[in-house]
Amino acid sequence: MRNQDPPSFILRSISNSGWLILAVMSLAGVVLRDVLTGAGVAVGGACALGSFRMMDVYFARLFQKNISRPKWWHHVLYVLRFFALMGVVALAIGWLRLPVVSVVIGLAVPPLAIFIHGARNALRIQGSTRT
Repeated sequence: MRNQDPPSFILRSISNSGWLILAVMSLAGVVLRDVLTGAGVAVGGACALGSFRMMDVYFARLFQKNISRPKWWHHVLYVLRFFALMGVVALAIGWLRLPVVSVVIGLAVPPLAIFIHGARNALRIQGSTRT
């Protein structure tokens, strides 16, 4: 990927990497610990990646050219995604009794995917500048 890639392509790449990372981490939770740990990572990660996707859609709509400005309810939906995320996490921990640490580890999947994407891109750029 180059610097000219559109943001939606980059965000889609990060999201796809995130789902792959989530699958590996959930499987590792099941293998190394138990099913509840793997489920906690899966629930936390799925919620975080869903929230990341909603953020992508919101900002794509906000900065899209040749379209009317977002209505007030678009902004309300954007804020409500935080409450939905907190609600699902509370239900996963309180009602499903999933381990708190595993849910929090799952919530770290999008930042991890962003870090891996940036590192991969930096190594690719560094490798192309060598002669």
